[in-house]
Amino acid sequence: MNKPVLGALLALACHAAGAATEQQWIAAADAAVAFGRAQGLPITLLVERGPDLPGHTPVGIRSRAGACTLVVSAGDNPTAERIASMIAPDLVDLFLEGAAIHEVGHCYRRLHGYPHDEHLPALLGWIGPVRAWFNRRVRTEEAFADLTTLAWAARYHPDRYAELLAALRGLRIRFREPKHDTLAWLDAAGDRPGDPGGNVFSVASEMLPLKN
Repeated sequence: MNKPVLGALLALACHAAGAATEQQWIAAADAAVAFGRAQGLPITLLVERGPDLPGHTPVGIRSRAGACTLVVSAGDNPTAERIASMIAPDLVDLFLEGAAIHEVGHCYRRLHGYPHDEHLPALLGWIGPVRAWFNRRVRTEEAFADLTTLAWAARYHPDRYAELLAALRGLRIRFREPKHDTLAWLDAAGDRPGDPGGNVFSVASEMLPLKN
């Protein structure tokens, strides 16, 4: 089999496994930014490309001076490919938008005074109680962002809520670690997606105390 044919077959195999293009990530982020702006958040979109980006989160949030930037770093990023490959092909676009909505949830919290520094000084990292406190603080913010995605799904995509929840749980299990272990919140929210007509950030806030 010649190389062009093999390459085409590999590309088809990746697509069938649920891989997503950079344009799909950008489109999802663009929709999330539009949603955030509709909720009154000062948020813009930035697409980054370059040799130093592989391995970075494919979509993330930056905040500064009372505004947020949703950053897409999905081009030639193995992390983006690995995440998308875990999602059923017919759910990929919705999942990517949900991932971007997760970051909009972070934006909302940051603009409302909640901490977002995920870096614990090395000199303090070895102290067990300090490390546990720090992990809990970051985990709470991750939980709020996940719950924002679920509230958004319940309101705008109720017919696919269960699928999105299952995919999110699968991702959290696959990459489980203390700071991002939101499974307790996801399990508690499973049968309680919140008021589909309510403000998604308010719904997420109401659901946040379900677990600690």
